[in-house]
Amino acid sequence: MKKTIALATLALLTGCSAAPIETVRLATHDSFAMSDALIAEFEQTTGYQLEIIRLGDTGTLTNQLALTKNAPIADAFYGIDNTFRSLAEKEGIAAGDFVEINYSDVCFNYDIAWFEQNNLTPPANWRELTKPEYKALTVVTNPRFSSPGLAFLATTFAGFETDMQTFEYWRNLRDNQVKVASSWEDAYFSDFTRYGGTRPIVLSYASSPAAEVVDGVAGSAALLDECFRQVEYASTLRGAANTAGAAALIEFLVSESFQASLPEAMYVYPSVEAVAVPEAWAKFALPARSTLGDAQKLSQNREKWLKDWSDVFDN
Repeated sequence: MKKTIALATLALLTGCSAAPIETVRLATHDSFAMSDALIAEFEQTTGYQLEIIRLGDTGTLTNQLALTKNAPIADAFYGIDNTFRSLAEKEGIAAGDFVEINYSDVCFNYDIAWFEQNNLTPPANWRELTKPEYKALTVVTNPRFSSPGLAFLATTFAGFETDMQTFEYWRNLRDNQVKVASSWEDAYFSDFTRYGGTRPIVLSYASSPAAEVVDGVAGSAALLDECFRQVEYASTLRGAANTAGAAALIEFLVSESFQASLPEAMYVYPSVEAVAVPEAWAKFALPARSTLGDAQKLSQNREKWLKDWSDVFDN
């Protein structure tokens, strides 16, 4: 009898104890930024604990998720964009729809002070980067691993009438001693002169100059003609252990709280149109005046274009 009462009491106490907190895991690229306050808001409103797994640049993220698709390392992903989406779809990474979270325009940026100090006029557009006066001044990113690099690759193929003209441009760029960095982080924070590097022209985004404003003075500017519009997505991973948590996380990524944080946290435009961007963006982070490149053509020609690029830069 006492044993029965003891077991009943134990069961009652167990039933009254707090339920264990479930973890939802987000696989993303190294540029992902989410404040502690937003993480706390997500965890408090959903009851899930968030674990963020950073896997390198967008290309590396996509490849890692493809390699681990039979034993997913996360429940959801954020950061696969329209340059790598076709690869993700081919590999069957996503279990649900690709939900648009944000967009940005891949453009070249230049260091304003460097050009003024060296009495040199900045290039007007990316086509001028092959001119002798810009020799050894530009850094781009490897299109095999970097989404900006792949975006620029698509831009150049769209920018000329024939493939031969594109090949000639890439050879001229190579001969003009362009540097190819493995990732956007390396190109921007190691090679760009704004951060102690030797290259005053960097492949980045139209919104990047907003991060270089000091006391109301711009430190960099973007070349806003013939850029590539990059869209980033989130989705539940196929085979995810916590699909409900993944759905709650994706819903949070399109919430007003998270969307409003995107311009200052990651220097991208929110996908939800009703969310306002900072006033400074109207002056320092204008979107591209014109865009080139087509994501559909990129998905159809990815392997061929990457081989063409390797034929120029790896030989």
